[in-house]
Amino acid sequence: MKRLSNWSILFAVIGTLSFCCSLAFSKASELLMISGFGALLIGMLCSLGAMYKNERGMSKFLAVAAFFLLSFILVWNEPFQIVRLLTWMKN
Repeated sequence: MKRLSNWSILFAVIGTLSFCCSLAFSKASELLMISGFGALLIGMLCSLGAMYKNERGMSKFLAVAAFFLLSFILVWNEPFQIVRLLTWMKN
C-alpha cells in the first residue's frame, strides 16, 4: 500500500465513525454528520487518486465503497436528511 491508499483508509474510518456517532448523539448530529460526510468525501478523493496512480492492493476501494454505502443507507432510512445535509453544506 502506498501513501494515498493509507490516507483513504484513514479518512474512511474517521468518516464512518463520525457518521455513526451522529446517529447516536442527537445534540451534535449536524456537525458530526457534515464532518463524517466531508471525511468520507476526502477519503474517496484520495482513493480515486490511488486508482489513478495504479497503486497496488485492493484497499484503495474501501473509501469509495464506504462513501456510497453510507450515502445509500442514509437516503434509504431518512430521505430528507440528505437534503438538510446538502443545504447545511451550501450555507
